[in-house]
Amino acid sequence: MHLAPFLSIYDIHEKVLADATYAIDLIHQAHAHIEQHEPQLQAFRAIGTPSSTNQKGFLSGVSVSVKDLYAVTGFDTFAGSPLALNEFDTSGTLVERLTKVGAHVCGKTHTVEFAFGGLGTNPHWPVPVNPFDTQQHRVPGGSSSGAPVSLWMGACQLALGSDTSGSVRVPAAFCGTFGLKTSVGRWEKDGIVPLSPSIDTAGLLALTAADALWGFAALDPATSNNPQAFIAQNTATPKSLKGARIGVITALFEGCEGGIDTRILAALAQLEAQGAILVDLDWPYLEQSYELFSQGGFSALEFPAFIRSKERKPWFDQLAPSTKMRFAHLTDADMNDAPARIAEKSALINTFNQAAEEVLKSVDFAVCPTCPISAPTLAYVENSMEHYKERNFKALRNTQVANLQHLCATTLPCGLDDYNMPLGLQIMMGHNQDQELMLWSVAVETIIGDALHHYGKAS
Repeated sequence: MHLAPFLSIYDIHEKVLADATYAIDLIHQAHAHIEQHEPQLQAFRAIGTPSSTNQKGFLSGVSVSVKDLYAVTGFDTFAGSPLALNEFDTSGTLVERLTKVGAHVCGKTHTVEFAFGGLGTNPHWPVPVNPFDTQQHRVPGGSSSGAPVSLWMGACQLALGSDTSGSVRVPAAFCGTFGLKTSVGRWEKDGIVPLSPSIDTAGLLALTAADALWGFAALDPATSNNPQAFIAQNTATPKSLKGARIGVITALFEGCEGGIDTRILAALAQLEAQGAILVDLDWPYLEQSYELFSQGGFSALEFPAFIRSKERKPWFDQLAPSTKMRFAHLTDADMNDAPARIAEKSALINTFNQAAEEVLKSVDFAVCPTCPISAPTLAYVENSMEHYKERNFKALRNTQVANLQHLCATTLPCGLDDYNMPLGLQIMMGHNQDQELMLWSVAVETIIGDALHHYGKAS
């Protein structure tokens, strides 16, 4: 399958600024790519209409897809359910920030039902097709399942997602794109359907970290007032890896499948050859963090409070088994006790975070494989609930660490595994280190490369 040719956001910006092309023409091209590839790849729940405003804006000519967990003015919001959520009908802060600087919303992408899953499956809507396997339908990862697929289609340069346990980074890793999970509380969440308010974070996907940096500049509260200045200051000379201390979380390499661990180690050797110093890290509270995650984390307490309310009964009645299984065991007494249990978990997370921040003082950033597995086939995970649960938990094993330890994290494409499927390198930094994280990610990308562009654009 031959997918669209790609222009970087830098190239788009320069061409629009110099009148070498018009923003509206680029937007029409993006919609043409949707029309061409959507029947096969099924990324979108709803498709917008070409429009262009602010012809010389910071992101004029740039298209963005939006996960159907976000409210966007002019679109319904289904959040992966079979029913629209009528109160989520007006764009929130993040969508507004993008459109105010000229970005065009090309459509809303599919999501796992209420973002409750890491593989990308949803019985209510089509499951987007991972573009790296043209022989069989492999899952795209979730819950932001349509987001990376929309990027490879050439439908957009940026994709808004959300991340509660890995819902940006898993689909990014499975589909070979860049993905950012922001620090909890850093980006506004108004207009986004909640899953777990204690740890929900908004996030961003792009084909490259360099493209994502432009989106970050427009979205981040610290830079959104003057994104052009941030880009000008931080793109002329990328950070040097010479002397950078990279913490390797060795325990999270265990159990990797398909040669993922060896590919990540090879990428780290490239960084070491450029002067980086690799440091083995004994990461704190990994077992306790995974135990908390496997018990449902905050989601199994906070989401039921949202979905079980009287006004949500029509949505609750239609929940898929894979969603309900995470909290079906909860009784009314459990829900009455939920505030106390949430407070207890919050205190535990603060302990996790303090320990992680202490370890991070010894390095510039920490790394591990984003996912220890590659994308399974849809047929396999739909075959039985046990298959689904095992793959879902393993897919999210490494990503949930950043969520349950209040860190920020990215994933970078890092080549293909033994099954010719993409794999990702996860980079983690401390809470509210998001700007530095983005700059380190761009620096790493300049060395390991936006590798998958060399594999025929997922052809």
